[in-house]
Amino acid sequence: MKKIVINGKFLCDRMQGIVRYAREIVTSLDEICDGVDVTLLIPSSTECDLSLKNIKTEKYGKHSGIKWEQRDLAKYMRGHKDCICLNLCNVAPIHAPAGVTVIHDVMYKVNPSHYTTLRNRLSRMWHCYQYRVITKRELAVLTVSEFSKNDLIKIYHKCDGKVYVVPSAWQHVKKFEENPDWQTAYPFLRPEEFYFSLSTLAKNKNGKWILEVAKNNPDAIFAIGGKYYETDDTEIPSNVHMLGFISDEDACSLIKNCKAFIHPSLYEGFGLPPLEALALGAEVVSSNTTSLPEVLGDSVHYIDPYDYSVDLDKLLKEPVADRQKVLDKFSWEKSAERLLDILKTLN
Repeated sequence: MKKIVINGKFLCDRMQGIVRYAREIVTSLDEICDGVDVTLLIPSSTECDLSLKNIKTEKYGKHSGIKWEQRDLAKYMRGHKDCICLNLCNVAPIHAPAGVTVIHDVMYKVNPSHYTTLRNRLSRMWHCYQYRVITKRELAVLTVSEFSKNDLIKIYHKCDGKVYVVPSAWQHVKKFEENPDWQTAYPFLRPEEFYFSLSTLAKNKNGKWILEVAKNNPDAIFAIGGKYYETDDTEIPSNVHMLGFISDEDACSLIKNCKAFIHPSLYEGFGLPPLEALALGAEVVSSNTTSLPEVLGDSVHYIDPYDYSVDLDKLLKEPVADRQKVLDKFSWEKSAERLLDILKTLN
């Protein structure tokens, strides 16, 4: 098979779902690619904190961030035409030969009204341009669910026949240690007496649902961990605690000790946070939209993300299926094996 060069820009980025995906896929691919020529290409100013034994790491270029990805990585690939570039985080270098790119979802395309600030409108324009280029040019387009695959093909017909599903997984959460001092850090939260969400108040994540349900349930306590923005004109109820970015250890502790994990998202290509919460033993309340029923099956409590009148206590009393059936469907090892099989066909 051809040599593989992995776009290592994700090592410079703040942790989020697509970065988690990239890190775990690369780590798992490293375990099974003995005998395959794979290089993780990273900016010269970046240190690789992944423990890799089969995948080589190479520093290259003089830029960082988007400039590195679009200029340095593209230049490297033009000079190594015997290689295939693997991009794991929605974006590919435009002026590079055709490669393989993961588009996790086409949220920017299907939900234009969710992007109101100048920064978000510019981000939407950039990603929609990337969608067009990637679906037309790449040798293969990867995505994380059948829902996202169908969305891609429906909108970008030219990619039909070259879209493959390589899903996310959950095993990484088992590596996280709980923070024994989490109650000191969050004294306003008591075990099994609060609802927790890893989200933002951005429209697609539907933090509004939590705020409205909190208003209707003033005696309940809610905590939201994640980026806090676009809320200058949003009133936060007194029983909702905005925690901002939190560590993996704190997130693990809060998920394990919450009354239920809430994920009211309007649009998801996969839905990693509720799967992580299932793996950590939490009760999960999820919206019934897009990819979420496909991923979570019957093991969670579903809500209509536009209905704010839900009785959470009543909902949590309803029976759900054994979560192990869902967890058994996904593993980083299976996804890495699937990815390697796809790459081997691109000779």
